[in-house]
Amino acid sequence: MLIKKERIPILQLLFIGILPSPLKKMYYRMRGYRIGKQVKLSLGCVIIGKDVEIRDHVHIGFLTMVRGRTIHLGRFVKIGSMSVIDTEKIFIDEDARINEQVFIGGMKTPESALHLGKRTIVMQLSYLNPTLPITIGDDSGIGGHCLMFTHGSWNNQLEGFPVKFAPINLGKKVWLPWRVFVMPGTTVGDNVVIGANSLLQGEIPSNSLAAGNPAKVLRNDYPEVPDEAKKSSILDTIFEDFEKHLKYFEFNIEKTDNTNGFAWKLTGQGKQSLLYFSKGGVPIDAIKLTDNVLVISGLSEEGMQQAKKAGWKMILAIDNQKRLGSSDAGEEIATFFSRYGIRFGRMD
Repeated sequence: MLIKKERIPILQLLFIGILPSPLKKMYYRMRGYRIGKQVKLSLGCVIIGKDVEIRDHVHIGFLTMVRGRTIHLGRFVKIGSMSVIDTEKIFIDEDARINEQVFIGGMKTPESALHLGKRTIVMQLSYLNPTLPITIGDDSGIGGHCLMFTHGSWNNQLEGFPVKFAPINLGKKVWLPWRVFVMPGTTVGDNVVIGANSLLQGEIPSNSLAAGNPAKVLRNDYPEVPDEAKKSSILDTIFEDFEKHLKYFEFNIEKTDNTNGFAWKLTGQGKQSLLYFSKGGVPIDAIKLTDNVLVISGLSEEGMQQAKKAGWKMILAIDNQKRLGSSDAGEEIATFFSRYGIRFGRMD
């Protein structure tokens, strides 16, 4: 063979994988990898590439391999344990997550590439084959056990059998639940939901609901945006669920209501935090606790900056889905809100 095939990197796993995270980062920096602050490289994980950039707060799990000529991992990327990402070019944007036991790889070409947008997620046991580029837009989710192939071939094309090589493109806010099969050349627009166990091929337009084998569009002009009263009811339900969540983990909640919203003083597990929810009135003066978080509707990015200067440790703006700063209480509620599909883009 003219081209040597890459095998399992046994020597890397045995001699580099076993190093603790600080020594592993030191070794990779000596090799020219650009590695940011507070990066955690777990036991057994290895990274193999020529042009490698790993930005701040990245976490790569136990026994995970990331291999490619070009590897760019954005801030706060998380890759779970026992996963494999093995393709020519890997671009994963900030806050994206790949869960445990995900395999991304297969036949390689000069065009082979994986592009994951901000706040995307690929859930466990999924298989992605980026022989040609797979591009997934911001805030999209790939459910567990999904299969995505950019090539399909086996029998002799000269005898008339079909052979297809084509990229896959998913837009922003696309949701593929469990066991969706995506064929080569599939294009999906923005704001699309696919039914479980569907087979995707061809083009699915934006703002639609599709399902079936092959998937067909069931609804256009999807979703139906709720009115303000319905949104308020939804938020009430989320906070009720969050209260149950905190109490289950033995937090005490001292509540104070006012005309613009409410304040919760949280005490538990040796921590004291404050959550303030505002329906639009801007409490510029922060309620003084070291860990305080402001969750607010109707606040501009400029207003968020003003609130941060006034002493709020973390601000979550619901309407524009932005976040600023960080605190334990804020990270907890941001994670909880993601259960309901509400994700916040970072301003810092």
